[in-house]
Amino acid sequence: MTTLTPDRSPAVQGARRLAGWHVAMISVGGIIGAGLFVGTSATIAASGPAVLLSYLGAGAIVWCVMLVLGDLTLRHDARGSFISHIGAALGRRSGFVTGWSYVFLWVVTGGAQAVAGGMIISDLCGIHPLSGSMGLVVVALLLNMLPVRAYGRSEAVLSILKLAALAAFMVLGVAWMAHTPHAGGQIRENLLGHGGFFPLGIWAVPAVIPMIVQTFTGCEIAFVASVDSADPARNIRRAITRLPFIVLLFYLGSVLMIVCLRPWTEVVPGHSPFLLVMRYLDIPFAEGVAIGMTLMAVMSCLNSSKYVVSRIVRELAGLGCAPVLLARATPGGVPVMAVILTTSLEILIILSAAWSPSHVYTVLLGASGNLILFCYFMAALACLRMSPMWGGTQILASLCILIMASLFISIPFYPDLRLEGLIALIIVSTIYASGFVFQLKQKKTHGHGNHDALRYDTSP
Repeated sequence: MTTLTPDRSPAVQGARRLAGWHVAMISVGGIIGAGLFVGTSATIAASGPAVLLSYLGAGAIVWCVMLVLGDLTLRHDARGSFISHIGAALGRRSGFVTGWSYVFLWVVTGGAQAVAGGMIISDLCGIHPLSGSMGLVVVALLLNMLPVRAYGRSEAVLSILKLAALAAFMVLGVAWMAHTPHAGGQIRENLLGHGGFFPLGIWAVPAVIPMIVQTFTGCEIAFVASVDSADPARNIRRAITRLPFIVLLFYLGSVLMIVCLRPWTEVVPGHSPFLLVMRYLDIPFAEGVAIGMTLMAVMSCLNSSKYVVSRIVRELAGLGCAPVLLARATPGGVPVMAVILTTSLEILIILSAAWSPSHVYTVLLGASGNLILFCYFMAALACLRMSPMWGGTQILASLCILIMASLFISIPFYPDLRLEGLIALIIVSTIYASGFVFQLKQKKTHGHGNHDALRYDTSP
């Protein structure tokens, strides 16, 4: 099997204009979306106050993955994203399967954010949810067509506003604790008085970790965005040391405020626990504030998802794993055809939600979350393969492989997840089979020599 080694690609040189903080904020944009503002209701309802331990466990797993991805990237001198490095370590076919699985994951995620945003806009303005979703996709398309540095600024502003809103939410909670008589007793009652700290059993803690790991999906975007930055290696090191802790702080801090201020039994899956707390604190215009926070998070996550998909598609094209047309970029670093393809795929996801909201869309959304476990597994496998001798890196990579395999194996034991796990397996298998077809077509069109010469590199 042909292995891939990232080489220099002049078409990508002009794209390196993101600042270090842009890279971090683009990643934050992908992580903090509707999954935090609404999705936390499902994890709290599934494990009670003990969900705090679940978030700590998921945070530790994501940190391990970040270390593995960072080591893998720095071994290649920060040239290309982890998709290129998987291809270099495990072969072209592995890069093809992992790359397109990752694309599928973020296309569905972006479409889901647009669907959620369309429903919010419908409630606010009374327009059809489909129109609202399409409007958000168009706005994200326009932002992604900006020169890469201008795009980085726009996404950074959205992400900072999200973090500021979450910080304000936590400050309000702390202020309530400081100024409310007998607040300690009420907090103790909320944490321990409704079935105890483990109301659904201790096994509920690991049971929701896969769900939380999926909501943390986006930390790895920093490794994709660093390709478009002026100093990829430095930005990657910063992302490894800071990003997991920033994300965990805001996720864990927000959930801590929720379970301390309100009994977990009042949290209803699918309904924003942030709104529940703000109503309790008697925040003026609480509902409008909660809706505004969620809509801002949705727009930012959609914006980041379109960015990461277009860049991975561009990289796959440069690696010979997608039509070469998708690798072309403007002088401002925008892969226009890849962005348009991403938008088209997101629209298909939105239409599937409009036509079959309880079947196709729901199944795709659930299955796509499992694909990040597969991508992390492949990255850890590549890191293990690249390590020249047994040491800390191999131990960490082996640990990540074991964790991802354990999460995969646990899926059949949860009836609600079996179908989603099966669909995810079918998606990966379909992409793998598509790789054979694409490779055969390339050989017929270009011949063996040209096909093997296709390389992609983002080194300066």
